[in-house]
Amino acid sequence: MMIQSKPPVFSAPPRMNVQNQNDPNQDDRKEINEKDFSWVDLGKGVVGGVVGGAIEGVGIGASSLVRSPQVAFHTLKGLWKSKMLGPVLKTTLTPVVIAAGVGAPVLAALGGTLYGMFEGFKEGAEKNPLAVPAAAAKTVKTFHNDLAGKAVEAVTELSQQEPDSPEQVYEIKLIEAGKGLVGGVAGAAVAGLGVGASTLVNVPGGYVKASSEIWKSDAALPLKVGGQLLATGAAVLAVPLAAVGGALYGLGTGAYHGYSAGILPAVGDAAKDVKKYHDGVCEAIYN
Repeated sequence: MMIQSKPPVFSAPPRMNVQNQNDPNQDDRKEINEKDFSWVDLGKGVVGGVVGGAIEGVGIGASSLVRSPQVAFHTLKGLWKSKMLGPVLKTTLTPVVIAAGVGAPVLAALGGTLYGMFEGFKEGAEKNPLAVPAAAAKTVKTFHNDLAGKAVEAVTELSQQEPDSPEQVYEIKLIEAGKGLVGGVAGAAVAGLGVGASTLVNVPGGYVKASSEIWKSDAALPLKVGGQLLATGAAVLAVPLAAVGGALYGLGTGAYHGYSAGILPAVGDAAKDVKKYHDGVCEAIYN
């Protein structure tokens, strides 16, 4: 983080008018400075992190409760309108899409809480906690309108593709459909449990490494304390976030590998994905 010259912590720039004095969201931003971070800044950041995590966790979770059914509906609508897929494959993918729509709000709420903690801490420390709700609401609005909205547009666009010949239509046999469904369930279980377990095992090591980097840095003591608090919050949310994300990933890949290769290969591929995740996490933490 670049060290910049800043006015004293308790000083404030001149106000241009009465409106700026009354609106906390109009305060000039005092960017976080590693050397110039005070206990007052820490207090503002902690309050901001709590507020941001709560607003974005609840807001993004609630948005996903609304958007996930919409995305799932348009996905299913596009799936069944698509001329690129055969009826058996469409039938196989339908429960996978529904299951993903059910799990998405949980992932969104956990991810929103984690993101909101960090964004709220930064916003609260640089401005003040009263500026956090507006920033958090903007993030929720972006998620609701842009991310979810673009997902619907992408699905709609894919559903309008036309095959050039009957050979380009993707279709599977009934027995392959059954394998796909079982593979999806098995993949979700293996990846969800495996990734969650790997995260649980590696969280202590990651937490210790992050804490070590925080405390041996040249940052001011209050900023180190703030970094430690954020690392603690991330450690608490890491396991459920990884488990839900792994389950959703395993659901999709398991279904694909199930109908294309078979149930046992789908389970094996899910286990390989878990190993890749575990090796990557170990590499990042211990090397």
